[in-house]
Amino acid sequence: MSATIVLVHGGFVDGTGWRGVYDELRATGFDVRVVQNPTKSLADDAATTRDVLDTIDGPVVLVGHSYGGAVITEAGAHEKVAALVYVTAFAPDQGESVNSLLASFPADGPQPPILPPVNGYLFLDREKFAASFAADVSPAESAFMADAQVPWGLEALGGIVTEAAWRVKPSWYLHVSEDRMIPPVAQSSMAERIGATVSETPGSHAIYVSRPKVVADLIRTAAAKVDASVTV
Repeated sequence: MSATIVLVHGGFVDGTGWRGVYDELRATGFDVRVVQNPTKSLADDAATTRDVLDTIDGPVVLVGHSYGGAVITEAGAHEKVAALVYVTAFAPDQGESVNSLLASFPADGPQPPILPPVNGYLFLDREKFAASFAADVSPAESAFMADAQVPWGLEALGGIVTEAAWRVKPSWYLHVSEDRMIPPVAQSSMAERIGATVSETPGSHAIYVSRPKVVADLIRTAAAKVDASVTV
């Protein structure tokens, strides 16, 4: 049985941004599910992701973009998950959070234009969204993404990982060299720490929108390894 692909979005966005990756994977025969997380808290998002995993028969390749990396780290210990794919994503260890990782990032490079919290939620500065998040996406698309932002809850950033799935599951990491949200040096550090198989590409934080084939190719590589191990 071929692996099912489960896609988990990050902060400030929803699952519809995965459409290009979804179409790429479906075109090559994969069953694909897209998790729609409210991004209010890490615990709730991990629970929502596990609910999706519960509905699937057979092995799963669990994919997370950005904050979605924290979600798949927490939810990925699920028995159905055979591999993890991090797409320029946070990869916290047990006892860590997105906030603690952010605090370790370089202070001398580009900083995400996150506005002060309002009622417990964060947004990116709309005027700076394109340059920081979606520099290689069309102006019309990036403007829509900026205006359609999903509130990102402080409890999602502060949520502590209770079990790091990458310690027991094989992982892949897409290192995006022009990301202005998660610094490339931080991506490299996290990928090395989790022992991931790394692929590198130019592009923005919105690489899953701008270059869906590149993202899909890495997912297919992970799925091929899973399928090979299942059939042995």
